[in-house]
Amino acid sequence: MTDFVYDPTAPDFQEDPYPLFRRLRDEFPAYQNEALRFWALSRYEDVRDAAADHATFANAVEHYPDPEGDPSELMPRWMMDFGLFYMDPPRHDHLRRLVSRTFTPSRVTRLEPVIRELARGLLRDVAERGRAEIVHDYAAPLATQVIGALLGVPEVDRWQFRLWAEKIEQRDPDTPEDVAAKEQAETIDAIRTYMRSLVAERRATPREDLLSALVQAGEGDERLADEQVVDLGYQLMIAGNDTTAAMISNGALRLAEFPDQRRFLLDEPGWMANAVEEMTRYDSPTVQSPPRITTRTVERHGRVIPAGSAVVLIWMSANHDERQYPEPGRFDVTRKLGRHMGFGHGLHVCLGAHLARLEGRVAFEELLRAMPDYAIEGDVRRWASVWLRPIGRLEVAFDARHAVEALDGAG
Repeated sequence: MTDFVYDPTAPDFQEDPYPLFRRLRDEFPAYQNEALRFWALSRYEDVRDAAADHATFANAVEHYPDPEGDPSELMPRWMMDFGLFYMDPPRHDHLRRLVSRTFTPSRVTRLEPVIRELARGLLRDVAERGRAEIVHDYAAPLATQVIGALLGVPEVDRWQFRLWAEKIEQRDPDTPEDVAAKEQAETIDAIRTYMRSLVAERRATPREDLLSALVQAGEGDERLADEQVVDLGYQLMIAGNDTTAAMISNGALRLAEFPDQRRFLLDEPGWMANAVEEMTRYDSPTVQSPPRITTRTVERHGRVIPAGSAVVLIWMSANHDERQYPEPGRFDVTRKLGRHMGFGHGLHVCLGAHLARLEGRVAFEELLRAMPDYAIEGDVRRWASVWLRPIGRLEVAFDARHAVEALDGAG
C-alpha cells in the first residue's frame, strides 16, 4: 500500500507538480484514483501512443457505459457533450476538415503585423511606469485581442471574453469550489448565448473574419449548422485566451528564472521560435487531456484498465520524461525537441498551434526589445486548474527609460 495520491483538483496542485509527475512516471505509470474515478498515463511513450490510438482511447462521452452518469469526478458529463474536443471519427474528421479549410496557416500568418502592433501598444501602456503585471497587462490582453480579431468579435466585447475565460478552466485558489462551479456553468451559458447572436449576425451579413468563414464553410449537406459554429467559436475563443496567455506568462517567468537563456535570446533572436517550443514543453499550457474513455480493456505496466474507464493523458509529465528528454528540468531554448506534447498529439492536436507559435514568438521579440532587464517583484501567484498551467499574477520591474525609447524607435 502507498499513501501517494495524484489529485489535480487540489488547490495547491499547480504550485510544483513536477515531483508528482516524477513519481507517477517512475512508480505509478498506470495510475488509478478511485475516489475521483480516473486513470492517468504519464510517460512520454504511453501518452503518445494513447493519444494516437483514438479507437481505444476515445473522446466521445457516449463510450461511457452509464448514459446518464459522469465518466469521472474531474469533469461533468455536460461539459463533454459538444464540440471537436469530444468527438471521434468520422464526425470529428468531417468537422475538423471544414475548420481547417478556413483556419489556415496563411490566414494566421497575415496576422503577424497586427499581433506586433497590439504587443507594442500594450507595452507602451506600461512603459513609463517601470512596472507591469505580465499576465493582465500583457499576456492575457494580447491573447484576447488576437483571437477576438481573428474570429471577428467586436473590440468592445473582447475583454469580456477574457473575464469569462478565467472562470471556466482556472480559478483563484481563494474562491470556494462550489462558487467556482456555479460561476463556470453560468459563464458557459453566457458565452454560448453571445456566440449565437454573433453567428446569426454573420449568417445575415458575412465579414472578412474566421466566424464568417465558418458560417460559409462547406456546401449543401456539408454546411455547418449554426450550433456547430457556436461550439467551434466558443472553443476557439476560450482556447485562444487561456492557453496562449498561459504560454506567454510561463515563458516570461522562465526567462526571468534562467537569465542565461534570456541573454542568449537577446544576443541570438533567431532562436526565438525554438524558445517558444521549449517554453511550451517546459510548462505545457494544457497540463493534461480531458478524460478519454477506453473502448476495450487495456493493460499497461501490469495494471488492467477496464473498458469504459476515464483516462487522462498528462502532457506536461510526458514533456518531462527523462526517457525522452535529457535533463528535462533544465530550461534550454536551444534544445532539440523533436515532437513534444505541449500542443497535444494525435487527432486532437491543438487546432490553433500555428497561431500560438506566432503569438509567442512576436510576444517575446517585443517584450525583450522593450524590457531586456525585467525582474520579478514579489511572489508569483499560481491559479488553481485541473487542465491548464495558469499564472494569476506575475509582477515585474524594468528600466522605464529604455522601454520608452525602444518602443518609440519601433514605430
